[in-house]
Amino acid sequence: MNVGLLGVDHTQTDILSLEPIFLNKEGKTAFRNSVRDGSPLDECVILTTCNRIEFYYAASSKEEAETWIIERVAFQKKVDVSVVRNLLKSYSENVILQHLFEVASGVQSMVFGENEILTQVKEAYEHAYQDKTTGPLLNKIVQTAVAVGKRSRAETEISRGAYSVSSIAIDALRQKRLDYFGLSILIIGCGTMGRRCLKKLAALGHPDITLSNRTESVANEMAKEHEVSDISISEAVERCSEYDVVISAVAVREALLTKDVIPKDSKTLFIDLGLPRNIDPEASKSIITVEDLKLIADKSIKRRKGEEKKVMVIIDEEKERLNQWFSHKKAHAN
Repeated sequence: MNVGLLGVDHTQTDILSLEPIFLNKEGKTAFRNSVRDGSPLDECVILTTCNRIEFYYAASSKEEAETWIIERVAFQKKVDVSVVRNLLKSYSENVILQHLFEVASGVQSMVFGENEILTQVKEAYEHAYQDKTTGPLLNKIVQTAVAVGKRSRAETEISRGAYSVSSIAIDALRQKRLDYFGLSILIIGCGTMGRRCLKKLAALGHPDITLSNRTESVANEMAKEHEVSDISISEAVERCSEYDVVISAVAVREALLTKDVIPKDSKTLFIDLGLPRNIDPEASKSIITVEDLKLIADKSIKRRKGEEKKVMVIIDEEKERLNQWFSHKKAHAN
């Protein structure tokens, strides 16, 4: 059985290039269903973030597995196979553990040492487990990766003072608009990004926040918890230009906010945390994107880079334990 990885992230291409092959929640569910219902993959975990798309798998044939993944993504996203093949990088088996452990620990993150990625790795595994696309190999590998992530944050200072993408977004807002405290802010999307933006703004005591989400009950509950307003997604789209700032972080097939709903003379500042993009880049000249936030993140890395060596020691220890487990399993299989 081969363990493999096909993936692409912010270090290999610009973030917007990921859009054509990005799978939203429904897309990942459909992909896992296809894995389970008839594919050369025995196991599969899909990890996606705003700057990363990765398919971890176990299969008898690496070539057949990766051909299937590429063709399946192309089919679901209705793009040419060459588009997917050119974006996804095939990792050799001897570097996959190192890569995943570095991802879980935050070493590979756009925001070095950030905490969001560990939650995203856990969720990727949980969804795969629920959809029955994990097995003995990926169960052990991803669970070990989560342990690495926890140890790295507990035993080193890699995450001390670390920003998340959402935190940087709020800081970018504060830098862009010094009068931000008096601005009306609409947050579209109550997923991880939206929740973190809300918590950051609430912690700062911002007085004028409105939430919107496809599932209105989720926005309503969050609004009550933080004593802010909430509106429906259709109302948010229709009224977006009435707000001083719009932060959008939802999973969409195509842009949610377009020039049809954003007037040419709009003074609204848009912060687009979505992938694919939530806001049509032609709809406004005042858009802060994830790519813009990457430039800000790069400036905050140096402080925590010194902890990387300590994290690598932890990774080496956990890799050694895992390799011993593999050897034991292989010996007993024979």
